[in-house]
Amino acid sequence: MIPSSVERLLKSPSKDNAAALLEDESAVFHVDWREEDDAIARYCEAILRTGSLAAKLVDIEAEPGFELYISHAGKKVTVPLVVGPADRHTTLRAINRVLAPDYEVRVCVASNGMDTLAFLPLSAADWKVLEGKYGLQVAKHFRKIEKTPNLFTEAW
Repeated sequence: MIPSSVERLLKSPSKDNAAALLEDESAVFHVDWREEDDAIARYCEAILRTGSLAAKLVDIEAEPGFELYISHAGKKVTVPLVVGPADRHTTLRAINRVLAPDYEVRVCVASNGMDTLAFLPLSAADWKVLEGKYGLQVAKHFRKIEKTPNLFTEAW
């Protein structure tokens, strides 16, 4: 289901509508550069409610002393953490890998430069509907999470 705050922003782009979306906790989740990586999957699951998106930290002997696994619907990926601010981006990309092809998380461009970044998780079908209806406005407001730039450590 496409949140009404997303539709409002795309129909009528304004600072007020962007701010309203960023405050809509039923639509977006926020990630600080200091966030615990396993919490990011919980935040995403709280919105998508897939019933299966989860993260698990496992203690290991090698550095850094733990590994992070993200799982969904029978798929499981290991997140290649480097133990630093860059990890938030890496974790979000891992979440997208495990959710594909059914769902996708994109960053809300309006949150760029803020203390925390906002992310909008939607079904792939909903993204397709939005792109068909609003075209380039979707990419203007919701950026795909690519390998580069790292959303937390590089300018974008």
